[in-house]
Amino acid sequence: MLEMKKIELFGKELLVNDNLCLENPEAEQKFDPSLRLYIKITDGCNANCDFCANKGCEDYGKLDLVKLKYVIEYLKEKNNLSNISITGGEPMNNPMLLESVINLIWTIDPNIRIAISTNGYKLREFAYFDGVDRLESIHISRHHYLDEENNKIFKSNLVAQSNDIIFLQSRLDDKKIININTMVMKGYIDNLEEIKRMLNHVGRLGIYKDGFVSLMQVNDYSKKHFINFNDIFRNLDDNFFVGHHFYNKCYCECLDGMYITDLNTIVEFYARMVKDCECNYTNQLVYTSDNKVTAGFGKKLILK
Repeated sequence: MLEMKKIELFGKELLVNDNLCLENPEAEQKFDPSLRLYIKITDGCNANCDFCANKGCEDYGKLDLVKLKYVIEYLKEKNNLSNISITGGEPMNNPMLLESVINLIWTIDPNIRIAISTNGYKLREFAYFDGVDRLESIHISRHHYLDEENNKIFKSNLVAQSNDIIFLQSRLDDKKIININTMVMKGYIDNLEEIKRMLNHVGRLGIYKDGFVSLMQVNDYSKKHFINFNDIFRNLDDNFFVGHHFYNKCYCECLDGMYITDLNTIVEFYARMVKDCECNYTNQLVYTSDNKVTAGFGKKLILK
């Protein structure tokens, strides 16, 4: 394997992934990398998923907007920032803070692409956010096509219900902003027929994209219920069209394509799996809810 690129951030040396993801798992091609910044505005959450790395949803601190501004401006000056994802916990636990963070980012640079990940708590409030149609994407975690089964997974009924998604989608000018994220796991979405039911449901909601993600094996539940997406996405029928199957040498693997729903509409899909959470390089930074910067989730501390 080619030597990884070394960069210096906040006085610390980091190895970053500068190999393109390619369809040939043995091939290598260099590129000039930039890093996605994840902002965890809170670790608190309204749900209590068994596969969550922060079981119990403990919150660790209060976000410092002044320090966050310094970090974003520093990364832009170093030319090491590609785009930003706002996550949690559940960001909509604190909608006012979420809006403040979005406005702060666009004050620094109105062209920064922002994605938000949510389980759908207070989802209808997104319709009234200033600049919601400027967002790169809103990723809604939805792990089953039936509301009651989805609530069971989250151990909460205060998550995205089908009618909430329809409501938000009807009020967005850009109908491609919403992406559904679905965990594949034993007992729920765990075979091709269940994948098709999920994609058909997403199509009926008027959504254009669904991502199927293998569990990160961070606890016993995740290890027990883990499914390699390749065990599902093989022997596809004529309703599926696979575009690419990409490999990252150590960290992850993904594929993408399109599906023709039972309404004869098109839903884009992708499948993704993290293979090694402990690899020694990074392609992302995390600004934590207690105002630290780490080289990925739960990884090396680079700024206290």
